[in-house]
Amino acid sequence: MEAGKWIYRGQEDASWSLKSGLDRWLEKFEKAGHRGKDGSRGKLFLSTFPRAEFFAISRFQAMSRAYQEWPSAADALIAMQHYGAKTRLLDFTTSIMVALFFAYENKTNGKERAIYAINYRALMNQDGMWSNYKNFLQREASQIDRGDEAARWEFESQIENYYFRKFALDAANKIISENTQEGNIDIIPLYTVCSNKRQTAQTGVELMPRTFNWFDKNLASALKVSCVEEINNPSRVITEDLSHLTNAEEHLPTSLVKLVFDPVMEKDAWQFLDQANINAATIYPDLVGIAKSIRYSNSDVIESALGFANETLTVQSYWVPIDNVTKGRVSDSITDIAKKMLEKRHSHVPILDGKGVVVGVFSESTMMEASMAGVCCPQNATMRDIKDCLLIENHKVDVFKFVSKDTTIAHLRKMHQEATKRDERIGLVLVTANGDSDQPLLGIINVWDIPADEGGK
Repeated sequence: MEAGKWIYRGQEDASWSLKSGLDRWLEKFEKAGHRGKDGSRGKLFLSTFPRAEFFAISRFQAMSRAYQEWPSAADALIAMQHYGAKTRLLDFTTSIMVALFFAYENKTNGKERAIYAINYRALMNQDGMWSNYKNFLQREASQIDRGDEAARWEFESQIENYYFRKFALDAANKIISENTQEGNIDIIPLYTVCSNKRQTAQTGVELMPRTFNWFDKNLASALKVSCVEEINNPSRVITEDLSHLTNAEEHLPTSLVKLVFDPVMEKDAWQFLDQANINAATIYPDLVGIAKSIRYSNSDVIESALGFANETLTVQSYWVPIDNVTKGRVSDSITDIAKKMLEKRHSHVPILDGKGVVVGVFSESTMMEASMAGVCCPQNATMRDIKDCLLIENHKVDVFKFVSKDTTIAHLRKMHQEATKRDERIGLVLVTANGDSDQPLLGIINVWDIPADEGGK
């Protein structure tokens, strides 16, 4: 990579901080007492985990030898990260389009997406990076015949690519093999010499923190940022026009930037990626990519079908028609209705008048509410005796909604979501011809009987 360029990481939730897989895994097991006062990991952990990592790498090299040989511990660590092990490494890419793909690869239920951008030059300016690299280059140059101009020219042309990659791997191998966290380079950008087709397609670069402390703490030290909060909430650029991404490097203000994308941009993002031929099949150029691309294609078809269904299917697709509804009259015995509820395991029974119009709902909590209201119910009491407690507006636990027979499933889901936000529980949806409460009941529907919305509507 040329110095001065940027590297990127796409994250499907803009609220996520920069944490390695090892960070996220250990978060579940660490006890507060094992951390320092500033939230850093305890000395016991920091002193023992380098040996645990070295053991894991050695075991991976031994067990994977039948598939591939790894020339160094650092190469093996990169492979472990690539194939799903929890390591201290964090994946980045030199392509902002690849980062955009990973930001949108999975659904996030309406959350903002983000791309972190780090200036590569800022990483190169770490204390000790250039001085150590200069000493490394001098050692490499000493092995070249000064009279061989072709060899010298090739050496000079590869200073910022091949030789820096070799230097970074050597630095990482020293940290791993010596089980040390000492040194003055906080973040090492790594490229494996054993990259496969997928790593090549993703133009991947791994950032390796020098210590096993939190990744963001190492990055803050590398970028000379005083507060870790500035790492996880850096300068934000709200991106509305995706076409600007192709020349984003010209407009990024600082060495660390978070590009934030509004949830409504998801469809535009996928179209933009398709136009650039960035998709699962190109990002994963193997059988995994083919399977993922088919999954995404099927998902689009299913979402379109479900979206159409949500907009066209009415409550009549899921309701219980009036003939099958367990219902009561105001003259019915409370005991008889309660027995029906128990036998059929119903929680609510609509009570109708002679014309089939709802006068109230008898529920599991009705008798408790009647008792609290001071209503005395003898053994032969009827629904008429507790009529006020049956009234829909007098229910304390549940709310009841009247809808027309032409109400769509999409509208019903939205109504349920809005009620949930208000901390209301819809006990029953009562269906009439036009949604008016003074019309005969045609059927009922329980919002919990509606299948989950897989179409994102």
